[in-house]
Amino acid sequence: MRKILMLATALLLAGCTEDSATFDIDGQDHALTIRRQQRYFWEDKVDVALLASRMPDCRRLHKLASFAPAEQTRVDVFAAGEQAWNLRMGQQLWQIETATCDGLIELEYDPKADLGQPAGSFSVRDGKLAFEPVAAAEQPVPQAP
Repeated sequence: MRKILMLATALLLAGCTEDSATFDIDGQDHALTIRRQQRYFWEDKVDVALLASRMPDCRRLHKLASFAPAEQTRVDVFAAGEQAWNLRMGQQLWQIETATCDGLIELEYDPKADLGQPAGSFSVRDGKLAFEPVAAAEQPVPQAP
């Protein structure tokens, strides 16, 4: 009976997605990480969260939104000033600051808005979430704390 329960549990969890990718701003101590989690294998949506960190001063997890379909998850990152970052997922926008990692603000979507200097994008490649930075010549210079 125990083997049957373990097999059933494994089958239920087999289709679930839980992964993350990181944009290292100033090495591993200053980073933005996007995490996506699919709660049930029969759903095609994922919960997307942001972990903002600038160690040792701050580290904070923020829930962004649910997104479907899961395989088309994409979050674009823009440098918006000193320790400020704009995130775009579909028609949703947020701004996060990494001075304290507390200030996540949802912004009104405006397709013509200047979001800042593109830093890169989180997207799904080969079934896994990954971060793709912009070309080195276009990458913003991180601001000192």
